[in-house]
Amino acid sequence: MDDPREGGRLERKVNAQQFVDRFLKPHLDNLSGGIILEAGCGPGAISAAVANNYLNLSIIGIDISEDRINQANAKLTGLPNSTAIRANIYELPFPDNHFDFVYSRFLFEYLKEPVAAAKELFRVCKPGAKLLLQDLDGQFSFYPEVVPQLHNLLAKLTAETGFDPNVGRKLFSFGRAAGFSFLNAESECYHKVFGAIDDFNYGLWNLKLDIACNYLSRLVGQSRSANLKLHFLAALKDEDTILFSQLFTLTFEKPMSEN
Repeated sequence: MDDPREGGRLERKVNAQQFVDRFLKPHLDNLSGGIILEAGCGPGAISAAVANNYLNLSIIGIDISEDRINQANAKLTGLPNSTAIRANIYELPFPDNHFDFVYSRFLFEYLKEPVAAAKELFRVCKPGAKLLLQDLDGQFSFYPEVVPQLHNLLAKLTAETGFDPNVGRKLFSFGRAAGFSFLNAESECYHKVFGAIDDFNYGLWNLKLDIACNYLSRLVGQSRSANLKLHFLAALKDEDTILFSQLFTLTFEKPMSEN
């Protein structure tokens, strides 16, 4: 969703320091030096947190969006151990065996060719380097199912863009298909709204749906996309519904020998 508002929404949504402390620290604390890649860095909040916390490491963020890269580099100003560059996940501008650690958060849900992307990450990892993939599974799941035509509209979006609301459960197979050895997996509830949502998160959803509907209207028409947004927001404020999804975090390693 390459919308000028998307970078701000992403930054409001993530607690970058919390992500670094919980998911990256166990890996980065063991590196005395090296180069880190964030695949799909968005506006650069997590890259900046890594750069601030690990002055002995170099962090490079990549993203396909020029707007996100501009936002990221503005955030990374004054952090000489960091940079962000515009790059295609399928054709990374780095040599083989280049990175000591690679992580990607909420990128694979948007990829039409996730295995090809995982193979490219495998290529740029050094032997022995670790890869951390994190993404959602079961996005937009309501009970009761109170948003008419939601599944049909998501199917159209998937066919057009590759967006996969159930990608979390597939990360294991992507990493294995790319040649990585599997190390660890965690799964936990991510979206867990029981009854009416709070005002802050309602605002984030409202913005997300507004951005998404700008694109979805080209697929199914403005009336249907507007109707979807109306029903979705009403469901978020319904005291009798729940919204839920799972967060999958998987860690892989590139074997020391590819034979």
